[in-house]
Amino acid sequence: MGCMASRAQREARFSSEEKQDLIEAWKDSAPGSAVETATRLDALRKNLRAKQLNAYIVPTADAHNSEYTAACDRRREYISGFTGSAGTAVVLLESAHLFTDGRYHIQASQQLDHDWTLHKVGQPQVDDWPQWLAKNLSSGMAVGIDPTLMSNQSASMLAPMLSKNGIALHYNHSNLIDQIWNSRPEPVFFPIYEHEMKYAGVSATEKISNVREWLSKQNSPSAYLLSSLDEIAWLFNVRGASIPCNPVFPAYAVVKVTGTHLFIDPRLVNKDIATYFASISVELHAYDDIWGWIKSNKWHDMQFYFQNDASVALVQAAGQDNARLLPATSPVAMAKARKNEVEQRGMHNAYLRDGAAWVRWAAWLEEAMANNEEIDERKAADVLQSYRKQDPLYAMESYDAISATNENAALPHYETPKSHGRVIDRATPYLNDSGAQYHDGTIDTTRTVHFGTPTYEQRRAYTRVLQGHMALAQARFPQGTTGAQLDMLARQPLFQDGFNYLHGTGHGIGAFLNVHEGPYGFSSSSGGSITPVALEEGMAVSDEPGFYEEGQFGIRIESVFLVKSIGTYRDFGGKWLHFELVTRVPISTKMIDFRLLNENEKTWLYKHNALCRHELLPMVEHDSRATRWLQRQ
Repeated sequence: MGCMASRAQREARFSSEEKQDLIEAWKDSAPGSAVETATRLDALRKNLRAKQLNAYIVPTADAHNSEYTAACDRRREYISGFTGSAGTAVVLLESAHLFTDGRYHIQASQQLDHDWTLHKVGQPQVDDWPQWLAKNLSSGMAVGIDPTLMSNQSASMLAPMLSKNGIALHYNHSNLIDQIWNSRPEPVFFPIYEHEMKYAGVSATEKISNVREWLSKQNSPSAYLLSSLDEIAWLFNVRGASIPCNPVFPAYAVVKVTGTHLFIDPRLVNKDIATYFASISVELHAYDDIWGWIKSNKWHDMQFYFQNDASVALVQAAGQDNARLLPATSPVAMAKARKNEVEQRGMHNAYLRDGAAWVRWAAWLEEAMANNEEIDERKAADVLQSYRKQDPLYAMESYDAISATNENAALPHYETPKSHGRVIDRATPYLNDSGAQYHDGTIDTTRTVHFGTPTYEQRRAYTRVLQGHMALAQARFPQGTTGAQLDMLARQPLFQDGFNYLHGTGHGIGAFLNVHEGPYGFSSSSGGSITPVALEEGMAVSDEPGFYEEGQFGIRIESVFLVKSIGTYRDFGGKWLHFELVTRVPISTKMIDFRLLNENEKTWLYKHNALCRHELLPMVEHDSRATRWLQRQ
């Protein structure tokens, strides 16, 4: 639909050198080693004194609460040196503090210099930053934050907590980190493009119409304001490349019964996409015009419906009386979560092709290790990505690859160095958690293998993780069941040995969108963390239990499923659901202690690997090494 040029024509506008420059810009902005922060802290504290502030909060997210942020928005990383994807920095006049959860305790302790105090949130007697501020600041003190970087929901909890102790919360509309960041990277203005109907399945016109239908049922003139970048990209069937790993772009969107508006930097809009927006009656505005638009419309008894993570700045612009915060299960979020038939078919196709790329890579790596070559973590990750890039529908990585051996694999969110890294050894498991963004699907796959002789402990841990993975994969459950209710299926086999893992069991996945999609998922720590969300037909979700022996080794197995309906004996009790396997990568059997498996588990594993062989062999028949490897699985 629309007048967008073909993908080949679109790509022709960017030379191979320009594309490589984009990739290198992302790499250069990727997490690095620890940095000295004293000079940066001194500059920030000078600003604090000028503003009469006693503390400044520096969150991870950008103005859209994105998980992956552009290099120019990584303010917390700049001021602290900590590169993890979750955490909050709090800078006082005499001290600096970093708060992060169990996924990053080890990494943060390694990256923070002596000017910082690490608060290991989740450990006994360790407060998160809001509680810590309330307890450690004195009455009469003031705390500052950029209101575009804090959700209204968080501000509504923080302000009363501080006020109770006589501490004021000040909103600084000029970001104090930006004022001292002399080398701040420039944004990436990669032109956005139409996500074609053969991949999207439903037109943007129909999606917008559904939002308008919802608005028409409200009691007063109203506007639906979107700030989450994946929801905006999904609604308009448009994708971009301004942010690493997620094919989205900075923008705000407003849908009214009488009109639709997109607020975006004009440098992201070329003639073709402008024509496309005109064809679906979307009015374009400059990105920063969102504030004036909201303020000019709020005087007309307009009710603004915001996503639950909308910034306090957006809500303030509308006015508290005019703002209505939607739950996590907002109309757009849930419509996006339920993949249509075209999107589901695209996911299957993407995972099948990606499975072939994985097999070719796995065969290369096994041969190299058998020949006693020294392959480091970065080279292993890069070679896998090189196979993926051969796919004509490849767009970008879907997240920073976790390629980890030895003790590095015990870090669930290990950051593989930009160059080199530890050489993969033959005494411990090797873990690869990586993915790609294809125009027809988003990939998230993890497999753990061993290139030597596994120890008894490694075998037992691997087997327990595999049993948890299989137990969840085989679940059948009634409609209305939440991921949190199924979480124990994956953990129970590990619990038998007193094992556990401190991350979520799985998360939602977008369709050529964010690799981590809410509001659904497994466990209270992944998707719908405040109010667990029932799984519905069409949702794509990952299954990724793990085990981590700190300082020794780590194991994780991750596959992706689609939620589908299924008939049951007598069809008793209404509609029932199950998981349809999407991932097509064999599961290694080398580390399995088969004495721990029951017959059902052995049968599931055999059928899984047989299915992978059957579907992938025709796709790798030109690669004799890959064919031999696959036949052995």
